[in-house]
Amino acid sequence: MSVVENPRRDEAGDTQRGVIRLVAAAVLFSGLSVLAKLVGARIPLPEVILVRSLVTVAFARGALARGDIPVWGTRRTMLALRGLFGFAALVCYFYGLMHLPIADAIVIHYIHPVFTLLLAALVLGEALDGRETVFIFGCFAGVVLVTQPPLLFGAAAAGSDPFALAVALLGALIAAGVYVMIRELRSTEHPARVVFYNALVAALLSAPWAWSTWVPPDAFEWTMLLTIGVCTFLHQQSMTVGLHQVRAGRATALGYVQVLLAMLAGIWLFAEEVNRVAWIGATVLAISAALLATDRKAGVTAAPRS
Repeated sequence: MSVVENPRRDEAGDTQRGVIRLVAAAVLFSGLSVLAKLVGARIPLPEVILVRSLVTVAFARGALARGDIPVWGTRRTMLALRGLFGFAALVCYFYGLMHLPIADAIVIHYIHPVFTLLLAALVLGEALDGRETVFIFGCFAGVVLVTQPPLLFGAAAAGSDPFALAVALLGALIAAGVYVMIRELRSTEHPARVVFYNALVAALLSAPWAWSTWVPPDAFEWTMLLTIGVCTFLHQQSMTVGLHQVRAGRATALGYVQVLLAMLAGIWLFAEEVNRVAWIGATVLAISAALLATDRKAGVTAAPRS
């Protein structure tokens, strides 16, 4: 039977391909995060952001050229705002990491799929699916158990910096807005163009910051920085195409896989200890993410080609 005669089958196939891309994006993000942690022992954060952004600009520009796709698009203001908000969300996240216990910062950041679910319903009219919502909250519960933030699990909450908490929460809200914007742009803008704008804005904004703290990388550090840039491009491309094919709330929740991968990387690469509660959380997270990934009820919209 042709695709036209059986549109539901085609939509389900596109959605599953979108899920695969989103999981691939989570794997890539985990990989570049490990590399960033290694190179960040000596290279300042703004320098890492600048180099990875410039590499991403080059690859995205090449993808646009190969497809003979106009660079600047039709919704330039929204594309630029996507880049600006993406950069702001990144800065808020790293500010939280620097001024809060890492577990608190991660858990606050990963509230963003819940915000995305609500914003997508309000802005895009994407109806809340009961089964999908349960899995999203299941993923978040797993993240809480894996990270065990002092804010919830200990007495450190009273000593937490209220301003840092507010910044981290603002970052999660901005991140949700970014994902909704990407979803909104799917009808007119090619994924490579969205990636190009995002990286270009990040490069322009991080350049003065990086210049003021520049540390000359050695050959090995340059290799890691360039690899981070390539992984960033592949991550952004996979994530953007996935968001074109999978509803925003479900799509962003699949990013919870990053927490599970980060935990495993910590065990294998950094000899980090994991207690029983964390293993329970990892199990809850893995099961919820798997059920979310195999849920075929979410809607799909094909990505534009120009």
